[in-house]
Amino acid sequence: MLLYLDNAESRREPRKRPPGKRRGGLNENYARELLELHTLGVDGGYTQADVQDVARVLTGWSVERIEERGGFAYLFRKNAHDGGAKTVLGETFPAGQGEAEGVRLLQLLARHPSTAKHLARRLCARFVADDPPPSCVSAAAAAYSSSDGDIPQVLRAIVKDASFWAPAARASKLKTPLELLASAARALDAKPDGTLALSTTMTELGEPLLQERVPTGYPDSEPEWASGGGMLARLSFASDLGADKVAGLQVPWAETFPSAGDPNADLARCGAELLGLPPESRTLQVVREQVSAVADPTQRRAAALALLFGSPEFQRQ
Repeated sequence: MLLYLDNAESRREPRKRPPGKRRGGLNENYARELLELHTLGVDGGYTQADVQDVARVLTGWSVERIEERGGFAYLFRKNAHDGGAKTVLGETFPAGQGEAEGVRLLQLLARHPSTAKHLARRLCARFVADDPPPSCVSAAAAAYSSSDGDIPQVLRAIVKDASFWAPAARASKLKTPLELLASAARALDAKPDGTLALSTTMTELGEPLLQERVPTGYPDSEPEWASGGGMLARLSFASDLGADKVAGLQVPWAETFPSAGDPNADLARCGAELLGLPPESRTLQVVREQVSAVADPTQRRAAALALLFGSPEFQRQ
């Protein structure tokens, strides 16, 4: 992250300078991302002055360069650090504390109530709903604060909250393309073949591997993935998967969905295993109707799986 955000104050050893003095120009990128994304949140109560002094605290925090020791291990460059006094969120950081300032800053931010609320909301949005219920966020934030940031306890609080089990939360989140691909592969007990072929499928689904340009990463909220083009790509993927045309994925068809088996029994089994549907569900009835006229067993299986993997139920977490 230091390199990604070009934390120039920390990247190279500068010439000697008097204590408390730094070279001109302060890079606030790393400080702003730390406050906005990873701790307090955009509405966490910090000011521009806080951003500037956090940036000053973080001067000197760097990594070993390849040309230095071949590493990328953490390294504090003392001569690149602004040694003057600073104030962050009303807390005074006396002059001359060096690397210890950064450690104290991270502890201050990690234990701040805004961080508890921000991280709680992010986790509830990830596991419950894009717009998480306030009761869930409150329970998670309280668990974070009382446990000094123990994430397993925060997750337990989320799962124990009534909103997690509410009917409105069930299948409320749309799978990301990566989740869609991974869940489909798991459902068929498929294995990647070790090549990069699946990365092409991810690009076609709209989530190229490791290519998101912003440090927040790819979103997991429905509006980002539910476009007309995005849904069409999902249906194409479902069709290719059913027809065994997804390059890079090896499916043991004879075990998971044998084409020579009883089509109704296999369809009911897959409906239950893939979608949690009872045999009499409307979705399975529609699939049966659509594939009943297909005589060839392999083509019938391909059509059935395309409809199952392309169904609204399978698109949901």
